[in-house]
Amino acid sequence: MIIVSDTTPISELTKVGQLNLLHDLFGQVVVPKEVYDELLEGNHPATSVVPTLDWLEIRTVTDTEKVKALQQTSNLDLGESAAIVLAEELQDAQLLVDEKAARKVAMARQLPVIGTLGVLLLAKQDRLIEDVKPVLDSLIDQGSRISDVLYTRVLVLAGEVSL
Repeated sequence: MIIVSDTTPISELTKVGQLNLLHDLFGQVVVPKEVYDELLEGNHPATSVVPTLDWLEIRTVTDTEKVKALQQTSNLDLGESAAIVLAEELQDAQLLVDEKAARKVAMARQLPVIGTLGVLLLAKQDRLIEDVKPVLDSLIDQGSRISDVLYTRVLVLAGEVSL
């Protein structure tokens, strides 16, 4: 299955030194050109790393009108909209996205979705990381917003706490 990523998961995993998990879990990761451009702009921690990644494939969305329409109707940003449309165009693709509104739109469009925390759970399952909790704590320390409920849920799923 092809993984199409939005900006945030790449940025978040870079912040905590875990970007390699994407390659280790999925091999190749595809991003639309719009996401690649976002990663190279501003204060993204991935700015200097992204151009060196040979496993990150940049693709151009074929139907840019669909991207514009999705932005207007769903109130999503350019990167999120482009990632959703690219995942649809590639077929058999899973979307890697964290933002709630984008996840909702993607699921309504029948796209399989995974987020950064799902990546951490898969990484633990595949023994790429020993524990999820230190990475979660590091994400929070770096400014990621993870609710207490979601934090606990992820740790329960990881088998690191019990209710």
